[in-house]
Amino acid sequence: MRSLLWKEWHEQRWKLAFMSVLLAGIAFTGLHARVIPDETVLLSIGVLAVILMPLLVGAVLIAPERDSRTLDTLLALPTRAVQILAVKTVIGVILCVVPLLLTCFIGVGMAGGRELLSSEIISLFVKCGLTILALFFWMLALTIRLPGETRATLLGLGVLIGWMIITLGLTEAHGADWSKPIWLLNPAAFIVGSFDNGVSAWLLPAAAIQAAIAGLLWFWASRQLSEQEAH
Repeated sequence: MRSLLWKEWHEQRWKLAFMSVLLAGIAFTGLHARVIPDETVLLSIGVLAVILMPLLVGAVLIAPERDSRTLDTLLALPTRAVQILAVKTVIGVILCVVPLLLTCFIGVGMAGGRELLSSEIISLFVKCGLTILALFFWMLALTIRLPGETRATLLGLGVLIGWMIITLGLTEAHGADWSKPIWLLNPAAFIVGSFDNGVSAWLLPAAAIQAAIAGLLWFWASRQLSEQEAH
């Protein structure tokens, strides 16, 4: 397991550096220049992170190894497929969380209490982080059998666009009784609107349901990888 973790870290660390520099750099520049409101700067960073990070991490976590045949080598080792997927998932979650934490730290340090409360900035990044992790598991599961990075990226884009269309449809139907349960299934439930009863009425149920969905997606992905190992 230790060697697998080192391998994944060695291969994926450039993504951590890239996303950290990109998001933190935009935050520092935008909050320092003060050309636009702090809220607009931070919201723009959140949207960019939600679009970019699941694609850059989840959609192409396994497909490149399948394309280069190194996945077959990993599956031939005396390590179970579920352990390989677990290591990749841990590294993927780290890649999704650490750049947001760094950017949130910069946002609170530079702009906390200026136009937004520090708690509001932290809340924004927590909601973006939950959305990113939810999309990460969707893309990880749905791209696990694809043979190439290009196809995995295109499917990841399809997943992202699909949820965007669903979110727009649910937004138009805001207030309808039938739309509220569907909101809880939507990864964007954390960052788009809230129900009439306030944040507390939907955030915890949405987090619980999204965690259950992520678990089911991960279990399905592990079964897919185990089937390949058996063959």
